[in-house]
Amino acid sequence: MGGHVGIELWEIPDFVVDQPIKREINRSTGELSICFERSGNSLGKLPLLYKEDGSSIRVANIWLIHLKANLRKKAVNTQAQALLHYFTFLEDIGITWDTMPAALRKRPTYGFKKHLREAYKNGNIARSTASSYMSIVIKFYKFYLARNHPFEHPPFKYEIVKVSTSGSHEYMRNKLIHVDTTDLRLKLPNDTSYYGLSRKLLPMNHQEWRVAEKYYKELQTGVSNRSNNTKTVALSQEFQIAIELSRYCGLRRSEIISIRINAIYKPNSKQLTKKYLINADGLNLDPRRGVTTKNGTVRIAEITSELMQRIYEYTNSARYIQRRKLYEESNTEDKYGPPLLLNQLGKPYSPKSIDARWGELRNAIRSELPNFSHKFHNLRSTYAVERLKELLNSGIKEGKALDYLQSVMGHKSRATLLGYLKLSEEVVTANEIHEIATDIILESGEH
Repeated sequence: MGGHVGIELWEIPDFVVDQPIKREINRSTGELSICFERSGNSLGKLPLLYKEDGSSIRVANIWLIHLKANLRKKAVNTQAQALLHYFTFLEDIGITWDTMPAALRKRPTYGFKKHLREAYKNGNIARSTASSYMSIVIKFYKFYLARNHPFEHPPFKYEIVKVSTSGSHEYMRNKLIHVDTTDLRLKLPNDTSYYGLSRKLLPMNHQEWRVAEKYYKELQTGVSNRSNNTKTVALSQEFQIAIELSRYCGLRRSEIISIRINAIYKPNSKQLTKKYLINADGLNLDPRRGVTTKNGTVRIAEITSELMQRIYEYTNSARYIQRRKLYEESNTEDKYGPPLLLNQLGKPYSPKSIDARWGELRNAIRSELPNFSHKFHNLRSTYAVERLKELLNSGIKEGKALDYLQSVMGHKSRATLLGYLKLSEEVVTANEIHEIATDIILESGEH
């Protein structure tokens, strides 16, 4: 299928409709000239589908324009992405959008349903994205069915399903309602396991992490989509620290926002020769020092010496000192000391703040990886898999590597770590060279 023309999304910066056309005929030459009068109605940004040769995917674009012009949708980016996915699929299988053979399995809509299910099972697309794309394609066909497009056979079958309702009001409890739907509904499980891991715990792959690193570290920008008003926003230094504490130390979000400045120190010359600071030199996560850990357990997480040094320098910066002063003025009786992460008002970071910033970073990443759906917590699983690979490649036995990681990550159960191990083994190569000093430390039995 390599000869197919590719399909791309082109965003029109300001799409205008309802602009009156003025036609004039030059009496001397007989030539007709056409121009637009007045401003018309602006629909704002509008993504449209085109083939690489510049030709328009007309049926898709008519629907996208309809959503903006007639249904007053503020943004149609998701719909455009779904149609891009669908029309690319049609190109790959060599069939037109309105070819509907008698056999259901040969109709492109049913083929796309199968395609999305396989993509989900293989971990190439999130469950919510697959369901959204299928729903959008159904709405696209409903638009043309309502306009009596001459399909030889219908794109799908309608069916009625019973849906159980529940709610706080008595009249809502144990009631069944009947809903009109189609047989193209994707019935995907809430969690698909990979090597025994929930999808929620799947790590980022190398490409995903490279793009994430580009936006949070190099460009330091995210994208805000509040009220469908898309704009680029700056990502703070504090949020960058939060990302790195999860990605390179395996800290949970609650631990990151509650860890205190007294856990941070300046590594000495000997410590700086090591890649990781562990045991007594690591990050002390102790509820008795104000850190919120899972189940109230005490543990020492590892941290790279380079990251400890950078965070130490941050805590001595004018930016942090100003925030710390504001915190201390309003928290005079805090026995634990100032948190590491404070906002510009001197208040501790909240889980919602971390999630909001992560959402902005994820939006930016999606400009390059549309299916990127990782949550902040997936940084922790990314750390686990990459660290396991590092330990195994340095010659440490599986059992000892798992013992160590279970200790520094605070895992109560071995089951999740075994899933990480299987993922790690898939990509471990024997000739990779990593920090051998860790082997010596682990052999000491101090962990």
